[in-house]
Amino acid sequence: MSALLGSETAPWTRSKDALDTDLATRYASWIRRRAAREPHHLITGEITFYGRSFFIAPGVLIPRPETEQLVDLAVRHIASRKRGDSLRILDLGAGSGVIAISVLLERPETQAIAVEREPRAIATLLENRRRHGLDDRLTILRGDWEEMLGEQPVFDCILSNPPYIPSDTIPTLEPEVREYEPISALDGGPDGLDPYRKILPRAFRLIRKGGLIALEIGDDMDDPSLFSQMTGETEGRAALPTIIRDISGRHRIVFWTR
Repeated sequence: MSALLGSETAPWTRSKDALDTDLATRYASWIRRRAAREPHHLITGEITFYGRSFFIAPGVLIPRPETEQLVDLAVRHIASRKRGDSLRILDLGAGSGVIAISVLLERPETQAIAVEREPRAIATLLENRRRHGLDDRLTILRGDWEEMLGEQPVFDCILSNPPYIPSDTIPTLEPEVREYEPISALDGGPDGLDPYRKILPRAFRLIRKGGLIALEIGDDMDDPSLFSQMTGETEGRAALPTIIRDISGRHRIVFWTR
């Protein structure tokens, strides 16, 4: 009802008002869709992330509050850097774009590249870039991570919320997830680690000295040495990463500072 009336307080401040026919019909339709387990944010087309409103549509991973911690980490890291030129961010598998866009809006000295391959996600990403006025600071590339980028250390911050759910686990997920969210944003392969094997060797070649590599992970991915083996770094150059928990106590982010 808040989304329908365009105000979080309207269901209370307008509680004695009668809805007009069009709004009442739409509300009844929304309730039926939610009762059928369609996610709330896909019904309303809006989601709040890091204090800002974003467009969300079918075919795109719905951002979770826990991912805000990835933005927090990046914002703090960027604020600590002492550079005269613009800092460059890379968001891999950007989806709706909430990660890169949130960092850009928090840190005006940054530029970002968002890489995404799914057409519906690209459309959502383009709309969110337009909505937040970032056409001149956010470049969008369509393609696969391995094919889109070179080998030079040109980024100060590499971020990603990759698919990390083991393939066999997906049928056990809630209907809101398994039936309405794109499989490409969920399925991390047999052990959930396939995307990290692709991302990390390239990320360590693309990150500048002093830069941050930070990826969201699943709760059972709590062994730092598991990820250090994937970096492609020679012995002694890559320290073990740090793994941090989210507010609910679950392992959520693995990160390195170069």
